Amino acid sequence: MTEVAERLREAVDRLIEDGRSEGIEPGGPLGRWLNGQALTLEALADISEAQTARIEAVVAQVTTAANAEMEKLAAATRLAVAATQNGELAIRQARNAQIALQVEQVNVTDKMIKETLPLFVEKLQGALVLRERRWNDGVQRRRYAVVGLVTLGLFLGGYVLGAWGDPAATNALVQCLANPLQAKGHLYCDVTSFAQANQ
Repeated sequence: MTEVAERLREAVDRLIEDGRSEGIEPGGPLGRWLNGQALTLEALADISEAQTARIEAVVAQVTTAANAEMEKLAAATRLAVAATQNGELAIRQARNAQIALQVEQVNVTDKMIKETLPLFVEKLQGALVLRERRWNDGVQRRRYAVVGLVTLGLFLGGYVLGAWGDPAATNALVQCLANPLQAKGHLYCDVTSFAQANQ
């Protein structure tokens, strides 16, 4: 029994006791009126208990759905982390290859400087700088491509997870916020549509 229902039932008991202590006859007009008031308060207590039970059931369903979505999101996050780690490994391998290539280029350049005429040294160094710049530009483009693909994968994964969400629950909440019921300074939600949607 909820606290509100319990207070309503206590009010019914007090109403009947007060009527009896005042000498009101149950069969008389005032007695019938008091009986009607008591029945109304009892019905209101029953409604309060039923609404509380329905709201608790809806909250339990929403919690279960949210937990399932969180599990899906956690799995997607693990996949994204694995993809990021694979991308980082590929970048490290590319860096190592670039360093090895640069070392080889230095060795070749030293040998050519020692063995060729000084006139060709400046032209050869210029060609190496251009080639290295093109290589670095290509590596940078590949890095941007890997980062772009990972970002696109994360974005599409998040979009797909969002599309799998429960639109009925979201629509019900939007409808509730758009059409609230007001009583005694508080806003309430008519959950009749929820019950009909779940049947």
